[in-house]
Amino acid sequence: MPFRTTTPHGTELLIDPIPHVRSCSVGFWVRRGSCWELPGEEGLAHFIEHTVFKGTRRYPEPQIMAEATDRLGGSLDAFTGKEAACFYGKVLREKLPDLVDLLGELVTTPRFEEDELARERSVILEEIAQSEDQPDDWVSELFYANFWPGSPLAHSILGRRDQVERYGSREARAFFEKTYRAPNLLIAAAGDIEPQAFLDLVAPVLDALPGAAAPAAPLAPNRATPFLLNTPRKDLQQVSLVLGFPAQPHIHPDRAAVNVLSHILGGGMSSRLFMELREKNALCYQVGTYLSHYQDTGALQVAASCAPGRARELVTRTLAECARVRATGVSEEELERAKLQLRTNLVFSQESATSRMFSLAYQALHTGRLLSLDEQIEEIDAVTEGQLLRVAREVLDPARLGVSALGTGRSSAIRPGDLVA
Repeated sequence: MPFRTTTPHGTELLIDPIPHVRSCSVGFWVRRGSCWELPGEEGLAHFIEHTVFKGTRRYPEPQIMAEATDRLGGSLDAFTGKEAACFYGKVLREKLPDLVDLLGELVTTPRFEEDELARERSVILEEIAQSEDQPDDWVSELFYANFWPGSPLAHSILGRRDQVERYGSREARAFFEKTYRAPNLLIAAAGDIEPQAFLDLVAPVLDALPGAAAPAAPLAPNRATPFLLNTPRKDLQQVSLVLGFPAQPHIHPDRAAVNVLSHILGGGMSSRLFMELREKNALCYQVGTYLSHYQDTGALQVAASCAPGRARELVTRTLAECARVRATGVSEEELERAKLQLRTNLVFSQESATSRMFSLAYQALHTGRLLSLDEQIEEIDAVTEGQLLRVAREVLDPARLGVSALGTGRSSAIRPGDLVA
């Protein structure tokens, strides 16, 4: 079992030694993603993720920071999600002290110099423009904004242009100082690592973290709302679609079952939607289902792109297939095939130190439990045809459907009547 402990100031540490590898993966996770931004702070969690790399106390300039990163010989990266942000890297065993030192600098001593922030603002504005230009990204942003309107999940992780343009050192430092504190940090590591030696490495980082601030207000509830949105885009050759149903949150007894359901619908080449939409009717090049879990909600989404003239047919055929699963369930052979694929994915992920680090952190952050590989496989194997049918009837309810269509015109727009299976 992985080593797990919590410091007196509330920082959780997870270490998964893997003796047969010669690399180490480390992630510094902050339990505050875009959902925790207050009105007027939208995009600040992502802004911080970018700007801490522009200079710290011991690496005061981007060039010095970049050279230190390259001297690791491995990789260093970061991302911001809805519920957490992460700074992580992978290196050879002998470079582990340097990786921990650099990650520690990022989360404790950023400089937030105005000149560097001005340059990075331009980079983030380009990232926003790129997201708007990529149909798959933008149709998903529109889905979130309309499926959970007015809730913490609704606003973009990147923030709006007008907000990012005004963020500077004062806003960055204020958000950083209230967020990057000991109880909000989780450190996960996997690979060629000895637990006590790793604890000694991270001790200076832990000593530099400020303690708890005033408790954050609890998140407002995320309530899914059915909707149909057609967004014209004349510059696109295809219509991009996201059809989504409310699904289970992180902690739920049916979580494994909805995962199996998602895989059967759109998780592989023999999945229901791949066969129906691509193989039988040649409606699209790609179609897939995507399952997202959050603190108090979730979504099972179907994503696909197709010619404008066939968008309505794609929607009706998708919902008809969902209705078939909802009415009669799936065969034993389908269920066993999906279970095997999910088990295989789990086992393969255990062969990567980075995947194991991510899995550890994800479980601790979102469920509080650390399940072994065998326990995770047992959860998948325990899903029955009866449970799957019950979950399909609960989740695939057309009355709770949200549809975001990007690139439709007057003749290709999805209509309410298309959503009746």
